Amino acid sequence: MKLQDPYAHLDEFGDFSAALPTPVSAFRKIGGHVVGRFASLLQNKRKHGRYAYADIESKAIQLQKMMWQERMDIWPAGAPSNPVDMLDPSVTFELLGFDYKVDESLGQYFIDGQHVEVAGLINDFSMEIRISRKFPQVVQNFTAAHELGHALLHDARGLHRDRPLDGSSMPQDPVETEANKFASYFLMPAKLVKRYFERLFSTDYFVLDEDTKFALSRGGFLDLNKCQTTRDLSRVLASVENYNGVRFQSLACQFQVSTETMAIRLEELGSLPV
Repeated sequence: MKLQDPYAHLDEFGDFSAALPTPVSAFRKIGGHVVGRFASLLQNKRKHGRYAYADIESKAIQLQKMMWQERMDIWPAGAPSNPVDMLDPSVTFELLGFDYKVDESLGQYFIDGQHVEVAGLINDFSMEIRISRKFPQVVQNFTAAHELGHALLHDARGLHRDRPLDGSSMPQDPVETEANKFASYFLMPAKLVKRYFERLFSTDYFVLDEDTKFALSRGGFLDLNKCQTTRDLSRVLASVENYNGVRFQSLACQFQVSTETMAIRLEELGSLPV
């Protein structure tokens, strides 16, 4: 679905709020002349974290708002008509002055008694970001957004390596948890997820009853008898590609995250009984 105003997905406060996605081609990214405008986002960071989740979400919204306001400079050939395409960590790192690259491999490091393949690394001294191509795209995307959280929230860390991340679990380290929360808020803005959800399922609060079971099973591929828990249902809603006879890309696919990550976000947003 295309809107007459392709930027109507952002309201006057810069929050994402409308429009279902349409396929788009690659957009040319900006040069370095806009970078200075985003420098303020790298200020007032905390060395050891300890942010309230509401503060982390506000930081993500502030970044999204600035990207919206500067869209004509960020995408001089034309801003994306699909709002999800604006949520690209690689573009954001460029705006912040980081050197962002995807490498074939980043090697391994030893943690928790085992060797782990490095999925991403950030060096805030040299302003470098590296993401490993060894992992699925949803892992690369979430890991990059996780590193973005470190860049905006946490100060004086130097070189930091991360294991593969998709947002499906929360680490024990509170600093890593904060970076995960930022990634979730940045990649899956509340208003945008809620609007997509309502457009796909014709409700903002999904209750599994005889009517909705029928609508979910019309494609003939779901065994809803196994849907016994809240997480079972949220996984279905995150991954289903057919509802009431209408085919579409799953929510997880549209937002380029894993099924489990989108399921958790739907529960957080109160889109189904918990």
